[in-house]
Amino acid sequence: MNPDTINGAPGSPGAIDWQDFIEEIHATALQQAGLTENSYSSNSIVLHELTGATLLRIHSLLPFTALRDAMAACDIPLAAEVNQSLGQDPAVICLAPGEWLLFSEYLSASRLFEQVQAAVDPRHTTALDVSAGLAAFRLAGSAAPWLLNKLSGLDYQRNRAAAAHAARTRLQQVAVTLHYHRPGGLGNECVFDLICDRSLARYLWQLLIASIPHAEELEQKYGDPS
Repeated sequence: MNPDTINGAPGSPGAIDWQDFIEEIHATALQQAGLTENSYSSNSIVLHELTGATLLRIHSLLPFTALRDAMAACDIPLAAEVNQSLGQDPAVICLAPGEWLLFSEYLSASRLFEQVQAAVDPRHTTALDVSAGLAAFRLAGSAAPWLLNKLSGLDYQRNRAAAAHAARTRLQQVAVTLHYHRPGGLGNECVFDLICDRSLARYLWQLLIASIPHAEELEQKYGDPS
C-alpha cells in the first residue's frame, strides 16, 4: 500500500508533518500519561520523576572476567553479583548473570554507547538503549522506607547503611527495579530509584502518592528507622 494514500503526499491536504508531530511528543513518562505534576515534597518524603535519564541494557556471552576487564578500560565497572551496584554515573546494576543495567543522569545515550562500544565485540555482547521504554522515580526522606514497606514484601528498614545495591521486586501490580544508593550532590542522604515499564508510570506514581499519607503517619509514630 502506498503510504501517500494513507497520510497524503507531502504538501497535500491532510498530509502529516512528521517533524511537527515528533516535536509535540512529551518528553517524560508522566506527561505522556496526561499528568502535569511530577514531584512531591514534605518534611519526610521527597518524590520526583527523573527526566532525561539514560538506561542502557547490556547482555553478554563473554566470561565475566574478560568483559569486566574490557569495560574497566572504558571506566565502566561491572558488578559481579546479582543486585550488586557499582559506579556513580553511570551506575551499573547486575540484573542477572551476564546482564547489566547502566543508569546515568548526565550522559546521553549516544555518549554512553560510545563508551560501551569501544569496549565490547557486538558478536557476543549487545547494548540496547531502553530509556524510552522505562520510567524512573526518585524517592527519598525518612518516611521513604515506610512507604516502600506498604507496597512490597521486602524489608526496607534494614541495611540502610549498606553500600549501593538493587532489588527486582513488585510494588503492588508493578514490576520494579529498585536501586538504593547515595547519589552525588545529596550528601549522605539515602535514596531509592524506582525503575518501571513506561506504560505503568501513571499507575505507579498515583499509587505512591496515595500511599504517602499513611507512610508519613507511620514515620511520625515509629520514627526514622536509621
